[in-house]
Amino acid sequence: MSSEKKKKNTADSSKTKIINGLGSKQVVELIDSLEGVKLTYDQLYYYESTGLVVPSVRSAQGRGVSRLYSVEDIIILRWIAMLNKKGISIQGFRSVFEFIKKKMPEILKKPQNYALITDGKSVQFFDKISSRTLDVLKDTGQYLFFFPVGKMAEQSEEAIEKLGSD
Repeated sequence: MSSEKKKKNTADSSKTKIINGLGSKQVVELIDSLEGVKLTYDQLYYYESTGLVVPSVRSAQGRGVSRLYSVEDIIILRWIAMLNKKGISIQGFRSVFEFIKKKMPEILKKPQNYALITDGKSVQFFDKISSRTLDVLKDTGQYLFFFPVGKMAEQSEEAIEKLGSD
């Protein structure tokens, strides 16, 4: 098999994984490799049971049935991991996420158009199209960290493709 065909088959396999969803083990490995955060299965189940991140491909349906997460679910889990590393609590993230769902759902539809900014206390989204910064939590005026949300989506998809080639 030529290297071109092998690459195409690997890419096709990765796309199938994305469409079919990723299991909890793959999600934990992905978050660890991309964010350097050891997400536990207990945390995943907590996020699901509290409605924060419910696996959108397939949620828990009884014993022996795997939960399956979409790319969008993974991006949200990465946001949680990143913000937590910078000092934003789960409760703080929940406030951010509720704000996004209610007032700015376009962030979830087109994350590549936004950058997430935090100083560990406040959270803002920078809209690359309009060049506006949208406050989500109280602004503290401290130095802000910059996270390209769209790049996270690309990195997530690339990491999923690598999983398909292993």
